[in-house]
Amino acid sequence: MHLQLVKPTFSRTQIMSALVLLFVSVVAPAADDQSEDELAQRVAMVRTLIFESSAALKITAGTDEQAHKKHDQAIALFESGAGPGDKGNREEKLNAAVAMLYEAVAAVSTSDNSDAKDRRDFDNRQRSLEALLAAHKRIMAEKGTAARHAALSDEIEADNRAANLLLADGKVHEARVFLDRAYEKTKLSVEHSREGETLVRELKFETAEDEYLYELDRNDTHRMLLTVLLEEKMKSDRIKERVVSFITAADEFRATAVHHADASRFEDATAELENSTSELVKAIRSAGVYIPG
Repeated sequence: MHLQLVKPTFSRTQIMSALVLLFVSVVAPAADDQSEDELAQRVAMVRTLIFESSAALKITAGTDEQAHKKHDQAIALFESGAGPGDKGNREEKLNAAVAMLYEAVAAVSTSDNSDAKDRRDFDNRQRSLEALLAAHKRIMAEKGTAARHAALSDEIEADNRAANLLLADGKVHEARVFLDRAYEKTKLSVEHSREGETLVRELKFETAEDEYLYELDRNDTHRMLLTVLLEEKMKSDRIKERVVSFITAADEFRATAVHHADASRFEDATAELENSTSELVKAIRSAGVYIPG
C-alpha cells in the first residue's frame, strides 16, 4: 500500500491535559432541527467515546478516584441523553457527557513510569524528525530548490538545540514543544512543496493497521496544533462559538474510528480519522489561522 508523503508520521504526545482544558470549554450547541436518526447516530458515537475510546480505557485502567468519579458522572449524563425526551435537552446532556469525560482524563494521575515514557516519546519524535528532514532534502533536490532545505535546516537546528538544552535540564515537556514545532515546520514545508500535485513516494505500510496507527498519530498532532495555535484565541467567546461544531465533529469521527479499529476494520477506521483531522483543520482555519489540510 502506497501513502502520500504529505501525511507525516507523528508520535503520541504528552499534551492530554492541555487538550482537556481546551475541549471541555467548547461543546456543541443543541440542534433543534436534528432528526431522530441523526441524534441516534450521535448517541452511538458518544457511547463509543464514553465506554470504548482510548481516553475511557485510560481512566478505567487507572486508580485515580477523582477520574473514576468524573467518568461515572459522564456515564450518567450520557445515559440521560441517550434516553427519551426533548431532543435539545438530550443533545445538551450528550455534550456535557463528552466534556465530563475530558475532565476525567485530566484528573488521571501521572503514572510512576511517566518520565521514562516521556523520554522515549521524545527520542522517537527526534528520530521521526530526522527521517522527515531526509525526505524533505530529497524532495527539494528533485525540485531544484536545495536552498529552501538549507534555510529550513537552520531553523530546525535552532529548535533542536533549544529542545536538547531543556532536555538536559530535565524539562522534557518544554523540550517537546520545540521538537514538535520543528517537526511541524518540516511537515508544512513538505506539504507546500508540490502545491497540489499528488506525491506518491516509497513509503509503504505492511498492514492496514499500520496505516491506521499512522493516521492516528497525525490526528493527535493536529489536536496539539489546535491547542497551541488557538490558545489565546479561545479566550474569545466569539471564536469558541465559531469552532465548536468542527471540534465536536472531529471528536465524533475519531470515536467512530476507534470503534472500527476495535473491530479490526482498520480501513474504515483510517477513513474516519482522516475525516476527524479534516474537521480539526477547519476548526483552526475558522479561528483565522491558516494551515494546509
